[in-house]
Amino acid sequence: MQITREFRFDAAHRIVGHPGRCRWLHGHSYRLAVTVDAQQLDALGMVMDFDTLTTVVRAAVLNGWDHAALLHRDDPLVPAVAAVQAEAPERLVLFAASPTVEVLAREAFRAIAKLLPEGVRLTGVALWETPTCSSEYRGDDGGG
Repeated sequence: MQITREFRFDAAHRIVGHPGRCRWLHGHSYRLAVTVDAQQLDALGMVMDFDTLTTVVRAAVLNGWDHAALLHRDDPLVPAVAAVQAEAPERLVLFAASPTVEVLAREAFRAIAKLLPEGVRLTGVALWETPTCSSEYRGDDGGG
C-alpha cells in the first residue's frame, strides 16, 4: 500500500554553463510529490499519517529550500548572494552538483528517506519546476 502527498515551495536557482535562459538566476514555484509505502498498515489502518509525512518533508526539504537560492557550491554568484542574504544565511543552499530539477529531486529523496519512521519506505519523489517540466527519482543510484 502507498500514499502520496504534494507540497509546494518557491526557490531561485541557475544552471552555470547552460546555453540558454537557465544560466541566469531565476525562480520557480516548485511542486513536490512524495510517495511512501509500507508492507503493513499501522494500527489506525494507515501507511503513515499525512501530518507526520508533512512534518518529515518540512524538516528534510521545505524548511531549507522554500524561498531560498539553490546554487552549485562553485557558482561564482555564491559570494554575492551570501552577502545579500547576510541576515538570512540559511536561505542559501549549496549543492555539490548543479541544482537541476533532476539533482533537486535526488537530493530531496535522500533527505526525506533519512527521516522516515521505521517500516515506512520512500518509493519516489517527483519534482516539477514548471507545470509541464518535472523529474522523478525512485532510489539511490549512488551518483554525486
